[in-house]
Order: sequence, then C-alpha cells, then structure tokens
Amino acid sequence: MVRPSSMPALSRRHLLSWVFIAALPVVYVATKAVLFSRNIVFWDEFDTVLDLILHIDAGADWRELFNRFVAINNEHRMVTSRLMFAGSYWLTGTVNFHVIGAIGNLFLVGACALLVLSRTGWESRVRMGVVLAFLLFQLEHFENFLWSGSSIDHFQVVLLGLGAIAAVARGTSAGVAVGAGLALLATFTLAHGTAAWAAGALLLLHRRRWNHLAAWCAAAVISLAAFLYGFELNPGHEFDAPTLSYSALVLRYWLALLGGPLTLGDAGFAPLPGLILLAGLGVLARRGAFTREPLAMFGAIFAVIALALIAAGRAKIAGPEINSRYLVLGALAWALFIFMLLELKATPSQPFRMLCCVAPALMAFNFAANARYFPLAESFTELRDRAATAFKHHGVDGRGVVRLHPGEGHADRLLRLAAERGVYRLPRVTHVVEFPYARPSTRIVHHFDQLLATSRAITIGGWAAIPGEASERGQVHVVLKSEKSLLVLTTVTLPRPDVVQAQEEPDWRLSGFRSVLGPQRLPAENFEIGVLIANGDYAEFIMTGHQLLLASGTPQTVPAGENFSQR
Repeated sequence: MVRPSSMPALSRRHLLSWVFIAALPVVYVATKAVLFSRNIVFWDEFDTVLDLILHIDAGADWRELFNRFVAINNEHRMVTSRLMFAGSYWLTGTVNFHVIGAIGNLFLVGACALLVLSRTGWESRVRMGVVLAFLLFQLEHFENFLWSGSSIDHFQVVLLGLGAIAAVARGTSAGVAVGAGLALLATFTLAHGTAAWAAGALLLLHRRRWNHLAAWCAAAVISLAAFLYGFELNPGHEFDAPTLSYSALVLRYWLALLGGPLTLGDAGFAPLPGLILLAGLGVLARRGAFTREPLAMFGAIFAVIALALIAAGRAKIAGPEINSRYLVLGALAWALFIFMLLELKATPSQPFRMLCCVAPALMAFNFAANARYFPLAESFTELRDRAATAFKHHGVDGRGVVRLHPGEGHADRLLRLAAERGVYRLPRVTHVVEFPYARPSTRIVHHFDQLLATSRAITIGGWAAIPGEASERGQVHVVLKSEKSLLVLTTVTLPRPDVVQAQEEPDWRLSGFRSVLGPQRLPAENFEIGVLIANGDYAEFIMTGHQLLLASGTPQTVPAGENFSQR
C-alpha cells in the first residue's frame, strides 16, 4: 500500500480534498446530533432503560436480571443494549441519555470505519469513505441519530453484522469463531440481526469451506433456537398466514425498504429502485463481486436479508412513509452497491474519475435528504421538549399536547421512583446565565402566551424576534428584574410556524421559547418580566410590563397594564 507521505504532492492534495468533502456530511450530522441531544427519557426508553435500571437498583437477583435481559419486546431480544444500560448503572449509579445516544451513533461510525479500513490502498479507502459519508450521514436516519432508544439498536446491529462478515471473510477458524460471536450478539440485538448468520453461511458456501460452514450452521441453529425459545408476538402487530396476497404485500414492502432511501422514505415509488438495487447486485455477482469484494458484497446481502425480515414483520402495519429507523440498512446496501460499481471502473492512473462523476449526485441526494427530514428531526426534538417542559410544570405526564409515554400514569410512576432512588431525574430546562453587557432595546417584537405560576413551577413562554433578523435556536432568554435583582434565564426553543404565517416573517420560525423552573430557585421578590435576544457576544433586552410576584410566598403572574390589586 502506498502511504500518503510517499505520494506525489498532487495526489496528496487530491486525498485531502476528498477527505474534506467526505467530512462535510459527517460534521453536519454530528452537529445536529449534539444540538438536538436531550437527556430526556421518551416513550420506549421508559421500559427498555428506566424500568430495567429501577429493577436492578431494587436488588433484582441474577435470575430476574437474566429474564429481563432476554425478554421479548416487539419481537426483539435487545440483550446487548440492555447490558449497556445495566453497565452504565453499575459504573455510575445512574443513566444518561446523552451518553446512550452518543454510543449509538458511534456504532455507525465504527461500521463505516470497519468498511473503510478493510480496503487496501488509500484510493479505495477514499472511494468507500466518500460514498458512505453521503449516503449514511444524513437526516433520513434522524430517529437513529437523535433518539438514543433507536440508535443504540439500529446502528449497533449494522456494526455487529458487518463485523461478523468481516471476521468470517478472513478465512481462518479463529475468524469463524469471532464471526459467530458477533452474529450471536447481532441476533440478540434486533431480530433482523439473524441475517448475519445467513450472510456468513453464503460466504462460506461460496468459498467451499465445508468444515467451517458446518460449524457455522451448527452455531446458527443453536443461536436461533435460543432466540425462539419462549418467543411471543406483540398482539398489537398484525401477522397473517402466508397466503399469496400477504406474501405479495411483504414482497412489495421489502422492495420499498430497499428502494426507500432513494425516494426519501416514500413507500409508493420505492419498489422500483428496490428492484434496480437487486438487479444491480445480481449483475455484480455475475461479474465476480463475491470473490473480488467479499465484505462489500456480503455486507449488502446482509442488509437485503435483514430488510426482508423487517418486511415480514412490519408489512401489515406499514404506512405510506417508511420509518426512519429502517432506512439505514437500505442506505448501506446502496452505498456498498455504488462503491462496487466505482471499483469496477477505477484505474491506477485515474482513481477518482468515476467518483468525480458520481459525487455531484451523492451531494445532491445528501442535500435533498437533509432538506426533507430536517423539519421532521426538529419536530421530533420539539415533541420531547414540550413533553418534558409540561411534565416539569405540572408534575404529571399528559397535561400538555405531547406525552412522555403513551401509557396513563406510567411515566409518572417510573420518574417518581427514579428520582427517589437517585437513578435518573429529568434535567432542568432553565438555567440562570449572565449577560453583563446587554443593552435595552426597542426593536424586539414579542408576545407571551404562557404566564403560569404555581407553588411547583413557573412557566413563561411565547415568542420574540427582531424585525429584519433571523431567529436562531437558543437566542431568546427571559429577563426577571426586581428592585434588587436582575436575572436572565435560558429557554427551550420551540418552532413557531404560526408566527411565521401571522407575521409574514419566514425567518422567525425559531422565535418560540419556553422557560420552566421552580419558584424556590428564585429570590422571594416581585419581578417585571422581559425578553433578551443574544447574538454572539451582543445582547439586547426589553421589559414588557408583565409581572411575576413572589414576595408574598404565593407565586402569581400579572399581565402588563393590570395591577395586582385589581385582580
């Protein structure tokens, strides 16, 4: 292999240019993942994480823990993620969803690193890296990138499946043993992780490694038998007998899952690109890809088989849009397919000629996917924020427009227990900050639609913006001014499309804000309420005349222009 340090200067510049290009989508998604990360337990995470940790904290014995680790949940046995949740508790005494989300995303980074480092030669590694970057690091996969309850499984199974194939492809008995271990972990991560056994068996069959194939199949039978022991279907999921019509439904959904990444999740037209992908893989197989590109080819087969299993389990409940969490496997299959096409046409004298031709299409796809899914990603984050701030104010779930968990009282019970035991507590959404150089302003346009004060919490919300300037996330703050104190509070940013429409200001979409904190965190004084907008080191504020009264010991709010005595 030619090392970059020994390359001609022009080649090194080409390498660095392509590395920079590949880094762009990765940095973009990483930025959004950090920006939208929340240490908020949400929906499935109450059962998969919080309930498990509470049972461990309560002193569950190893028999009960084993049963919980291997328990069926929506046709999956999520043993590996449950072990990580338990490990987090055993190491720290708590659980942090920032950390869980980061680990989940690192699984995808690890899968891409495995594929890139498996290549020989820096040119091939660059081609692989560029294709993976633009097809995998985009917001089509926002559920996995932004929701730890999804990423920890759906990205992990990709790494485990590819790792199993890479180990088997080494051609040694040790490699088969390692591959079998990784395939076992994939099986007990998500149900479609069992596709690793099928892909590994096909690789061994192709290479006529009969002894290794026999051992692999024996391990697969044991693994699948353990997986199916006591297996139960979720009664909420619909499964029909394998009739011709139902089989056709599953086939169509399978093709839609394969083609879905290219149609940006639209299941209606997705079967056509799904057929093209299968046909393309067939052509590559006839041209020797099984021998020439074993990891890429069998990795694509792993994704294809895994999506067939998903189709069999979810076809009856599938809607017109494919769930974001399932698109990563289809995107992986397309990335590996495109990479193998590039390898067919690459030459030592012109290693990037075809990549230059394909790169504009990859960039256009990445841009379109981000534009299509960014509003969904933002809405998902907004739902969590609204649910958490409503819980903070009311102390119970379900009082706002969004719930932390769909089950009545379920979130209340688990959050109360977690807080009592110090295992987990919903984080504060409002903090006191300082802007010593903030200046009074007359430019700020504002409106309050939430001025709520109880002995439990104070909630101040609405929207604020500056004409001619775009609203940015995190800019709006609440100001509380009394005779003795001047406090500036952070807020949660809430998109306000209604403000955009009413004010005819398209740049004010992020003008919404909400601040929630307990009255005990504030001095017992009477405050006038204001709004501050920060832009870098510069900040300006306006006082509104609304009042927050805490001096009497009973928190109350008074709208502008109304005296407390008039109430």
